[in-house]
Amino acid sequence: MWFVASGKRYEFEDVPPETFAAFKAAFAKGRFFNEHIRNHFRYRLVGPGVD
Repeated sequence: MWFVASGKRYEFEDVPPETFAAFKAAFAKGRFFNEHIRNHFRYRLVGPGVD
């Protein structure tokens, strides 16, 4: 996942394919992410912003 505003990229682990598909289809991606992905799956920073 790439956050455009900050330019940071994160890799989320074990997100089920149906959750990812629902995220891609969601009208309000930020809301879907906050409600269904953020704080539900492990992640790591993999792009710009890595120290």
